[in-house]
Amino acid sequence: MPRYFFHLSFGERTICDEEGIDLPSRSAARAEATASIRELTTPKIGSNPRRWASWFLEVSDDRGQFLRLPIGYPALEIVRLHTQSLQAQEVEVNEARRARRRTDMAELVHELEKRRQETDRLLEHGWELHSHLSSLCAVSKNLRMRSRRAVEEARRVRGGQIAFHLNMRI
Repeated sequence: MPRYFFHLSFGERTICDEEGIDLPSRSAARAEATASIRELTTPKIGSNPRRWASWFLEVSDDRGQFLRLPIGYPALEIVRLHTQSLQAQEVEVNEARRARRRTDMAELVHELEKRRQETDRLLEHGWELHSHLSSLCAVSKNLRMRSRRAVEEARRVRGGQIAFHLNMRI
């Protein structure tokens, strides 16, 4: 049967349980911790829960601490300067943020590359349209010039025929 230790802590101070007790499981140790807290804070035996404010009951086994419960209320934890678990959590959070930023940045770069390619394609299509339109304008200008000449020639020919007919009648 595993042995569980019930330590009391307040800020940087810890009162260690040197003996511990044998219990069948971690859930039994959790129940024992809850019962101990209830016993420490019961007003019937003259205890005041405020007396235990900021105190914690820490339960550990041969694998280390696995439970930390506040004893009194309000439970205010004094911040320790060199708490490794908080530092590890902070490092983990920062790494997750960096990884997310890298992912976001990669997605942005990919999106920008797709947009650049689409812009290049649209510009190329625009130049093709411009070239085609320029050709149509040149053809249209050429047709206008030819049609003006044809109209002028027709007027001259018609004017010459009218004059010829007038001369014949005289």
